[in-house]
Amino acid sequence: MKNNCRNFFLFSISIGIIILLLSGCSVNQTLQRTGSRPADLVIVNAKIFTSNARQPYADSIAVKGGRITYVGSFEGAGDFVGPDTHIMDGKERLITPGFVDNHCHVLWIGGMSYLQPPDLFECVTMNDILAKVRERARKNPGLPVIGGIGWRMNQLPEGPRKEILDSVVSDRPVMLMSYSGQAGWLNSRAIKLMRERNPAAFERLAPVRDKKTGEYTGECRRYHVVNILDYLSWEELGAKVQEGIMKATTDILDEALSYGVTTMHDVQIYPEFIPLILKFRDRGGLDKVRVRGAFFVGRERLENPVRLKKDLSQWKAIGQNENGPHLRLGQSLKFYIDGTLDNRTSFLLSPYSDDPTRYGTPDWSQEEFNRVVDIADKLKLQCLTHNTGDAGARRVINAYERAMKVNGMRDARHTLEHCEMPVPEDWPRMARYGMIASMQPQHFYGDEMCEKALGFERLQGWMPWKSLESAGVRVSFGTDWAAGPINPAYGLILAALRVNFRGDRNWGTDEAVDIETGIRHWTADSAYNLFMENEIGTLEVGKYADLVIFNKDLREMSTPWFILTHKIELGALDDFVDVTMLAGQPVYVKKGVLLDFPRKKDDREHTYQ
Repeated sequence: MKNNCRNFFLFSISIGIIILLLSGCSVNQTLQRTGSRPADLVIVNAKIFTSNARQPYADSIAVKGGRITYVGSFEGAGDFVGPDTHIMDGKERLITPGFVDNHCHVLWIGGMSYLQPPDLFECVTMNDILAKVRERARKNPGLPVIGGIGWRMNQLPEGPRKEILDSVVSDRPVMLMSYSGQAGWLNSRAIKLMRERNPAAFERLAPVRDKKTGEYTGECRRYHVVNILDYLSWEELGAKVQEGIMKATTDILDEALSYGVTTMHDVQIYPEFIPLILKFRDRGGLDKVRVRGAFFVGRERLENPVRLKKDLSQWKAIGQNENGPHLRLGQSLKFYIDGTLDNRTSFLLSPYSDDPTRYGTPDWSQEEFNRVVDIADKLKLQCLTHNTGDAGARRVINAYERAMKVNGMRDARHTLEHCEMPVPEDWPRMARYGMIASMQPQHFYGDEMCEKALGFERLQGWMPWKSLESAGVRVSFGTDWAAGPINPAYGLILAALRVNFRGDRNWGTDEAVDIETGIRHWTADSAYNLFMENEIGTLEVGKYADLVIFNKDLREMSTPWFILTHKIELGALDDFVDVTMLAGQPVYVKKGVLLDFPRKKDDREHTYQ
């Protein structure tokens, strides 16, 4: 995970009070209910962007049995209207495929947000953070752990020290994750618990020691591998916490649907969490969405390759036994090659601009990573590897290329997660071996920490979306929630404008992509990323009718008029969706929106306007 959620678009552009008068064209056409191929639902009079390059636009779509049976013009839609067909007037609204989030954490962190809510993003100062922690502890005396996500290094003048947290909560462990997911902040009780329960797992978090005393300071530099189940069992957490975890998961999935996201790729699943995922699925928790999960593999797993191969085979078996239209497991693995810029753990080819002695430290040596990728590739598992630095990206590309040469070319679709700094000389290898740049444009917003880390010159090539695609590399988009808003609209406008946290457009504007391209990356390309392109990702005949009806044409977001008449800040783009459908069924409907127009059963025609 990385950069930003709250404080995410803190610039606001306005020109005072502007009155915008909208006039719509009315239509009055008639559909006879005599079609030879009657569908369950026909939507007409819409602006449909299909994400299908062969037929990008349409105004009508038909659905039967949850799948699309027609996409095209109004003239051809009549053959799909029968006596019982529901007809919906699209009212010239934009319709797109349901968005497919290539990289998020809706199951693991979504559930665990019951214990560590992402409410620290809104904090500005250290005192804000401490007030949140103190209040959470006061309101929840029964919680075994007090957690939170979203603090920033530049909010802590002395750094993340245990004594600061001890001053507000000393009777229970406090475990706080930074906004990027890479840094951790612990109080003394948390350090004590973690060292006693699982010292090996604690050391994998790269806890920092005071140079003078040798004591742990409370800061962890590799907190992205934290797993609370390494320290507390399900029994210790209790039934109430488990119920809270499932409720929290439901909440974030419902929020995603309200923004048009129908499919999500949770890229970091721990084996201890799988039983609860299946329990949640069996309760109907995934009935309104589609979720794919990736199994996390840490560097320590290579110490016992026999056990690793056995566990990965079991992971595949889980997928074979449990997969269905709403849940896919057993197909992909998650690795980390480095960290993030904010705590200087990104692995760089050239030193950090503000510290010429530092390059960042990789999680794996090249030889180690070659070995683990070879194991995964031989098992025909897709590898997803977090990389934010250019040296990190090269190490990943090297391992993927080697696996393809040793094990033989196949449709592996190994991905570079985030892929923020791949250097141009490595792009041809990415394209040649079918590697996917799995990117999250919200992170482009940045902050002072990444600006200082890279310097102005390197920021010109940061997140090279357009160049990668031009080089033949498949680019897909996602949000990295909870490190960014799960609403794709923010990423789309950032990808189109390349605006940074200062409100400037001076970081490689040539790499901007238009809104339609961004939507395609977030739908068709992300579906391909997930090996689901035959089922979802585009609006075309035979695929699931996962679609979104907007009240605002997203393609207008990058226009000067939109920017002048809208505040571009967190929350301002959150009400653009009227209806989200999964397999033709509404799974989100904005309050006040009518899905259908009433008609009598003996009506033989439907007039809309």
